[in-house]
Amino acid sequence: MNRCSFSREPVTASGIELLTVWQVVADADYAIRAERSRRDSHVRNIKAGQEMVAVRTVRGEGRLCCAGREHLLSARSLLIFDFPSLESYATNSAAWSFWWFEFRPTEPFRLPLHRVMNASGSAGELARCKDIFQSLRSETIAVRCRAAAVLQALLFEWWAAAGLPKEGKNHSRQKVQKLIEAMHLNPEKPWTVPEMAAQVGMSISSLNNAFHQTTGKSPVQLRNGLRLAHAYEQLRHGDQTVAEVAVRLGYCDPFHFSKIFKAAYGFPPREILRKIYKNSQGLSE
Repeated sequence: MNRCSFSREPVTASGIELLTVWQVVADADYAIRAERSRRDSHVRNIKAGQEMVAVRTVRGEGRLCCAGREHLLSARSLLIFDFPSLESYATNSAAWSFWWFEFRPTEPFRLPLHRVMNASGSAGELARCKDIFQSLRSETIAVRCRAAAVLQALLFEWWAAAGLPKEGKNHSRQKVQKLIEAMHLNPEKPWTVPEMAAQVGMSISSLNNAFHQTTGKSPVQLRNGLRLAHAYEQLRHGDQTVAEVAVRLGYCDPFHFSKIFKAAYGFPPREILRKIYKNSQGLSE
């Protein structure tokens, strides 16, 4: 007997680079501002604090504010958001137990952002989360890669269990996702709002509404966030100055670029170059 399974279009699972994992058991007084959260993550991993976060609530309830919206996170909920949009998060009950995964997509990201998903637990979920936590500390690259692969599998399992509407039923969301993919691939393009609207065949008002419904942000906010994330990556390579990176991304004034960069990440862009230099010289902080 021969059987075949296929899709009408190629199926791609977004690859991820796992940066940091936190296991948090918080009491009623737990409250964290975005600046502290980014700083704590950045201290542990220079790439952390500026990419994406997945919060999986185990018990209790919390509230998280990002992109100007407050989300209530109850047991078995999942929220994925981009770190630069974070404002604050706190316990919303007597206690709040959750996993906090920070990661960077290595290709266009397909899972819903800024949208609370209620998903039943996967088989052996707690053990798998603990395995990710321990494996990320390993000295063996293969074990660390497996940690990222396990998290990726869990994310898609949670998404599938949430039972969200099929993508084909929301053409505006599809157009926004394709536009975001194009922006990821070419972050140095100006990407004015009229250009974005024309590329996906939507009016400016429809584009703004679709962006807010899909990402919780305006097209300009998302574009600027992608530019800053790209700037972070360029600076991390250490072969360009702050001024050079600013000009490549369309910022005429390096001082203005430094100001908005610090507002997003909690530290100036020159701090990245300073750390790279110290590491190259074998100097401690």
